[in-house]
Amino acid sequence: MSLAFTIGVTPFSGHRVGCLSQTFPVVKAIAKKSYAIGKSSLTTTDLLGELKEKLKGEEDDDSRAAATVPPSDIPSSLCIIDTLERLGVDRHFQSEIDTILEDTYRLWQKKHKVIYSSVTTHAMAFRLLRVKGYEVSSEELAPYADQERVSRQTTDVAMVIELYRAAYERMYEDESGLEKILAWTTTFLKHQLQSNSIPDKKLHQLVEFYLKNYNGITKRIAARRNLDLYDMSYYQALKPTNRFSNLCNEDFLVFARHDFNICQAQNQKDLQQLQRWYADCRLDTLKYGREAILMCYFLASLAMEDPELSYVRVASASNMVLVTCFDDFFDVGGSRQESYKIIELVKEWKEKPVAEYGSKEVEILFQALYNTVNEVAEMAGVEQGRGVKGFLVELWIEMLLAMKIELDTWTDGVQLSLDEYMSKSWMSTGCRISLLMSSMFLGVKLSEEMLRSEECSDLCRHVSIVRRLLNDVTTFERERKENKGSSVSILIAEGRSATEEEAIAEIKEVVDYYTRKQKQIVYKQATIFPRKFKDIFLEGCKIISHMYSSSDEFTSPQQLMADVKSLIYEPLTLSS
Repeated sequence: MSLAFTIGVTPFSGHRVGCLSQTFPVVKAIAKKSYAIGKSSLTTTDLLGELKEKLKGEEDDDSRAAATVPPSDIPSSLCIIDTLERLGVDRHFQSEIDTILEDTYRLWQKKHKVIYSSVTTHAMAFRLLRVKGYEVSSEELAPYADQERVSRQTTDVAMVIELYRAAYERMYEDESGLEKILAWTTTFLKHQLQSNSIPDKKLHQLVEFYLKNYNGITKRIAARRNLDLYDMSYYQALKPTNRFSNLCNEDFLVFARHDFNICQAQNQKDLQQLQRWYADCRLDTLKYGREAILMCYFLASLAMEDPELSYVRVASASNMVLVTCFDDFFDVGGSRQESYKIIELVKEWKEKPVAEYGSKEVEILFQALYNTVNEVAEMAGVEQGRGVKGFLVELWIEMLLAMKIELDTWTDGVQLSLDEYMSKSWMSTGCRISLLMSSMFLGVKLSEEMLRSEECSDLCRHVSIVRRLLNDVTTFERERKENKGSSVSILIAEGRSATEEEAIAEIKEVVDYYTRKQKQIVYKQATIFPRKFKDIFLEGCKIISHMYSSSDEFTSPQQLMADVKSLIYEPLTLSS
């Protein structure tokens, strides 16, 4: 099946037995029921079915699904892929997308003239192919590193946006061409904004959105923003001679709005389940720290959007809530001895009489962790076909021991070197626990060897380092007042940076480095993990970048709360 219809090639640029024992069966049932309703609702108006039929064209021949895309249709087909991704519905069309990209790659290898038909097509082909895992050299885009050479071909905003987006797919240190493209396109787009040279209001807002923090644009946030900014006028009318002349851009928009609202309705149900779990665990009775239910669920929903993954989102969010509670306990809520006691309890992994916990807070925290992990492990064991509880408990012990090192370090006034800090601090972020636990429910069989492999370790470490360093950049002033170390203060203390500004700039370069390292693993095709598994780690980097885009948003979530509102509480109208 082909999406190759002609469209303008300018793109739209004792309290309880188990914390989750009641929640998860209900969530699982709701997820399946809701998804079925969603599908039924769509097929009642025949949106998905009609869209698929229109994509087949007038010929009713099953063999068309395997047909190649004519070279002349590649530019417009790439635009359609871009549109599907921007509107957040590409998961429904993966077979069609794969067909187009396979044909595009064959033309890329042959250096076919259609790939070079415009700067926009060339840049878009590079980006879509690289992200999909095809081996495409950035040297192909080297001519565009010279802004004057590009300008001679007419520099319009839509074209520069495509070069800008392509440059952000830099994976290797020696890709200086992409670095130069990013530099001049960023300058160009900023000038366009500052000089009010973009008359179209929606395009102006889109450029603002990209420039604010491109690395932090997650799938769902991008989809919501693009649905708000979708403008039919960016596209030319479909040509009557086209095989798919019966398909309009409005079809995509209506379908995408329906799809978004279905996901959002399920998000609201998930959040109610998570709130019940939180109360059942008595975490609402703790008198310290942050109540992070909403933010943790929001972050989980960014990583896993499909309505059928409802129970995975709730499990992931509950895990993040627990990580936050333990982090706050080690920081401010408990004594040093109580923190040590919790580690002993987790290592033993056995319920105790209430009196043996030593304090109410320790008892609540351990009971919540014990019951939740046991129940998640039971579900994950069914999914994986083997026991995984021991592995999950081991991850928790590893994280708590890293928290203990941090606690001992700042309590005793120990000064760490940057290497010492980097070797341990990433383990306390909780990213490894949350992502590996979530990955067990994605339909991918994960052996013990896979989970303990170097590749898995690197995926976890890279995203965790990104989280640790971006957190340091946004919280170092508070940490300094509390006599706690961070990468910012260590760089200055070691004389590697003269000022806080220099230290922050150096740390952001390190963040970019580890983000590129993550892309190298995720985009590479010949690895031990399927792409479905690896994607959540790269999406994790994007989520973290978004979370810390301006401040410690987890603690002071002004910007994120606006995103929460738009993604979870504000439905889209079905008309544009």
